[in-house]
Amino acid sequence: MIAEKMDDIISNLPNEIIHHILSFLDLKYAIQTSALSKRWKHIWTSLPHLNLNNQSFRTLPKFVKFMKNALAHRNHHTQVSAVELSFRGSPAQFDAAMTSIVNFAYSHNVHKLTLVWVRFREELLNFQQRQHLFSCHTLKHLTLATNTLNACGISVPKSAWDFPALETLYLSHLRFDGDGDKSLNLFSQCVNLKDLTLHGYNMYDLDIFNVCAPQLSNLTITNPHSFPKVFNVVAPKLESLTASVMDRNSVFLQLSVEDLDSLEKVNLSMQPTPWLSKEERYAPELQDLFQKLCRAKFLILDNGIIKV
Repeated sequence: MIAEKMDDIISNLPNEIIHHILSFLDLKYAIQTSALSKRWKHIWTSLPHLNLNNQSFRTLPKFVKFMKNALAHRNHHTQVSAVELSFRGSPAQFDAAMTSIVNFAYSHNVHKLTLVWVRFREELLNFQQRQHLFSCHTLKHLTLATNTLNACGISVPKSAWDFPALETLYLSHLRFDGDGDKSLNLFSQCVNLKDLTLHGYNMYDLDIFNVCAPQLSNLTITNPHSFPKVFNVVAPKLESLTASVMDRNSVFLQLSVEDLDSLEKVNLSMQPTPWLSKEERYAPELQDLFQKLCRAKFLILDNGIIKV
């Protein structure tokens, strides 16, 4: 009796609350709730938040078939606010799945998109010729990440990304190639960008990497594989900066900044590496960095920097 009563309580909840509960589930399991009763039969078709994970399927063809059927039978009169894809497979397989998901998300004016590639090996996926994947006028939140620790998995286009509504951007283990150009300015059209995280990135062949964002308030640049020669930041509303000051090749961060009058907090780290010795030789670079960030009201340093 208690179980039946609880079932009635849940079933009588408004669709918005049930949608919120189901948003935490993989779409595969959200669809399985349609077998509960007539009340639940079509609820999944109007889910505004879609989670897709091919690791819930034994084979890739089964996942592809499921994904196509699920998207085709969705209620297309309801808005899709968020789409998440976690995919394990080869570069070509991820490319195909991601392209399908991105096209679906953009055509439904999605606000949040999360794409995570779980790789088998240290392989590279090249999106240099996929500029159309980096253009959407409704997207507000974007995550693009791979799971690697030793190499960067995705190479992105060098032309400016067209995300005028974007507010938060999280990029993990991406490779930024100049491909002949020595300077990149990817975020110049992201005029509403407020929060930017670059984690585990590779910029080994770049002279200048520009972060020019008029609304940016939080910038995180951590765990770099390699820095550009100059990391140029033009963000007059920047309030918080979190940065690793040394890459994996023991190259120190060369930061160029302009108009940081709004800077409140700076958090700097320099993780020791087995081959790094005589850390005191980096004292001049560290002092120069402190001078550039002197307007900050709060400064947080890790043990590696304090040791210098």
